[in-house]
Amino acid sequence: MPHYFPVVRTFQELTVEELYEILSARFRVFVMEQRCFYLDPDGTDYHSLHVFVRPEREVLAYARLFPEPEEGVWHVGRMLTTQRGQGLGRAVMQTVIQAAQERGATLLRMEAQHHAQGFYERFGFRTRSDVFEEAGIPHIRMERTL
Repeated sequence: MPHYFPVVRTFQELTVEELYEILSARFRVFVMEQRCFYLDPDGTDYHSLHVFVRPEREVLAYARLFPEPEEGVWHVGRMLTTQRGQGLGRAVMQTVIQAAQERGATLLRMEAQHHAQGFYERFGFRTRSDVFEEAGIPHIRMERTL
């Protein structure tokens, strides 16, 4: 598979087609695949950076990144890949970390799905909570100092 470079866009920079494909990918992974029923468009997208791989029409990997109220702290969420095992998630996470650093972040936080703990640990994230349930899926809080 060719190497794809993730794109970073603010909500205002997204095209209608990009937004549609992002929401479609999030629905396919979180609702259809994981049976996680919640209101995905939660208003946070408006002030998030959207990091995604979309070589053709379909979004293959995605994450959103947004500042928390605490100075220097940014939150990573909605991380997904629709084609696992091809390095797309790794490329998105590397881009998320770089984008956060470029914006002055000193700490990244997330509520990660527990099964993905090892993936995030490879990027320097450390577990900061016991396992808890969110939307019917076991999660953990994780952080990474930048």
